[in-house]
Amino acid sequence: MTIMTPIKAIRAKCLDCSCDEKKEVRLCPIERCPLWPYRMGKRPEKDANIDDKN
Repeated sequence: MTIMTPIKAIRAKCLDCSCDEKKEVRLCPIERCPLWPYRMGKRPEKDANIDDKN
């Protein structure tokens, strides 16, 4: 079994959701999905959940 980082696991889930079509992951219209900001396989520049510590 291959061990994945969380970001790679999210990317794999997004590819699965889009029937392994990379272009469809990029064009994903479901912005309310909690994985949407991470769909490209990278952490977004500003992660509100981590940076907002108030």
